[in-house]
Amino acid sequence: MKTLNLLSLVGICLLLLVSLPAFAVLGGSESSVSADAAQMKATVRVTPSDTFAVHEAKASDGHVIREYVSPAGRVFGVAWQGPSIPDLHELLGTYFQQYSTAAQAAKVGHPGRRPLNIQLPGLVVQTGGHMRSFYGRAFDPGLLPQGVHEDEVR
Repeated sequence: MKTLNLLSLVGICLLLLVSLPAFAVLGGSESSVSADAAQMKATVRVTPSDTFAVHEAKASDGHVIREYVSPAGRVFGVAWQGPSIPDLHELLGTYFQQYSTAAQAAKVGHPGRRPLNIQLPGLVVQTGGHMRSFYGRAFDPGLLPQGVHEDEVR
């Protein structure tokens, strides 16, 4: 009986892991970028260059997510625009806690909505917009490929 319960628990855990979306997050690997398009039900266009590639996913609901990938296959920046703010936890991955802490600190004493500009040594996040027209970008300055300027993440 205990073996059956353990097998059931293992099976449920595996099922949950398989059903979770895989996102190419900031600092992550290029290998899961295509999963983003499937999750968004989007079309993807890849624009390569000598210094990096841009994977742009366009969804039918108007969202556009651009992931900037170094020649080494690492996502060094993400940018977005659309009718709402995307799930930044999924896009920022391990950087999300840094972002969340800095965003909360920036809002202290400044009630209401306004553009956000977070400049940390290992993370830059800039957001703005208004209802049905939001945009933003995030990158790790330490991951920018040689010769790539931060303004290229847009």
